[in-house]
Amino acid sequence: MKIISAIDSMKGSLTSSEANQIIKNTFEDGDISVEPITIADGGEGTVQAFVSSRNGQLKSALCHDLRGRETEAQYGWLEDEKTVILESAQTCGIHFLDGMIHSHPRKTNSFGLGEQIMTACKEGAKRVIIGLGGTGTIDCGIGMLAGLGVKFFDSEKNPVLPIPENFRKIARISTISIPDEVRNIEIIIASDVQSTITGENGAVNMFGQQKGLSLEELPEFESDIDRFSQLLLVNSESQFGDGAAGGIALALRTVLGAQIVSGIDLVIQYADLEQKIKQSDLVITGEGRMDAQSLQGKVPVGIAKLAKQHEIPVIAFVGEVSGDPIDFEKAGLSVIIPIVSQVSTLKDALTNAKQNLMFTSMRVKQLLFLFKH
Repeated sequence: MKIISAIDSMKGSLTSSEANQIIKNTFEDGDISVEPITIADGGEGTVQAFVSSRNGQLKSALCHDLRGRETEAQYGWLEDEKTVILESAQTCGIHFLDGMIHSHPRKTNSFGLGEQIMTACKEGAKRVIIGLGGTGTIDCGIGMLAGLGVKFFDSEKNPVLPIPENFRKIARISTISIPDEVRNIEIIIASDVQSTITGENGAVNMFGQQKGLSLEELPEFESDIDRFSQLLLVNSESQFGDGAAGGIALALRTVLGAQIVSGIDLVIQYADLEQKIKQSDLVITGEGRMDAQSLQGKVPVGIAKLAKQHEIPVIAFVGEVSGDPIDFEKAGLSVIIPIVSQVSTLKDALTNAKQNLMFTSMRVKQLLFLFKH
């Protein structure tokens, strides 16, 4: 039996490579071979996934996080393709939030991502792939644009600080200071969601609360981001995917001409995963939490849809699962197996993720052995 293991990182506990190595160690024997594939969908682990699939280099540069503090941001460099791989979460990640006023969505911005893009230009990149998952900002890319030289002005032509708190003040955007090297670079957005910039499934209503907005704050913030987004959409129509990373996707698309693609589909392409799945007997995937958002383009569903085309069964190991099982089955997931076997706190579940995945995968292997005989 040949198994492909392509489990996404489980935030706060296991990287993709660690999780897949556990599956290899557990399942592989004289009759079973396991090929571990480092995978991601545009979120955490995207840099590592591309670097692993194309034998690239991991590098780092000093930037600023969403609160303006200096941080070291990792990126990938594919020399043969002159391509830099970035993760917005390296500077704008939700893990930088601490629930205090200075990390409220009104106060934070994506300036660090602009710095990351400038780093790519200095590297000599012809193409930049930006993974937009796991961000903690809802700034419609205003900070990122500022990091690239864009200026913002009020109705009196006074400069405005690029934070969401000032959305209502901004009357004009000037892009003339964007460097030529930024304008000439090809930018591909690897997104893990298809959310719109506004609306029920938009950047605010779908993701605002997990980034620090209260339920009562959602309507006003939605109104503000709708108003600001119209300045970006003056020569364009809104489309699905614009709401990714709190609207960073919209700014990249409308100002820099970036192309929005499915993150998991792009990683699948770079890893030549379809050919590998076609030659397998079983696919194992998974993530930390599987829910309705997973259907928008997260790793397990992207992998399952591909495997379904070739009638390959798929097992998903997850930390937690919610949502309609029928929807997941239609997507191609044969069975979803939570790895937490007893009542525990979130802290314990994260701490014991390695052990939980190992024990659960051992039980599944025993089950497969029963059916084999």
